[in-house]
Formats: sequence, C-alpha cells, structure tokens
Amino acid sequence: MSAFKVAKTVAIIAWAASRNPAVRAAVRAAPKLVSTERKLAAVQAARRAARKAGELTAKVMPPNRYF
Repeated sequence: MSAFKVAKTVAIIAWAASRNPAVRAAVRAAPKLVSTERKLAAVQAARRAARKAGELTAKVMPPNRYF
C-alpha cells in the first residue's frame, strides 16, 4: 500500500471518528479527567524535553555571536 493511500485512509478514519458523538463527548471531557498531579507532570516533562533539545542544539550548532 502506498504512503498516499495510508495517509488517505488514516484521514478518513480520523474524520469519521470525529463525527461520532461519543468521541466528541470524550474529547470535551478529557481535560476534566486529568488530575492536577498529571498536568504538572506533563508540564515538567515538556520543559525537560525543551531543555534537552536546547542543550543538544547548543552541542550541534555553536553559538552565533551576531544573534
């Protein structure tokens, strides 16, 4: 199966799922189901990932003194 057909199939399935009332209700309720501790853990993980990406970029590309 070509990559285009796979992408097309995934898009059609995602569109069909988004029309389902149960899926819509679950997406609307999702933020209320996550605890405060989980939200904090997600924020900390995102910050750690951003920090590591910055450190890796600094290793790969030396600082530009003009920027």
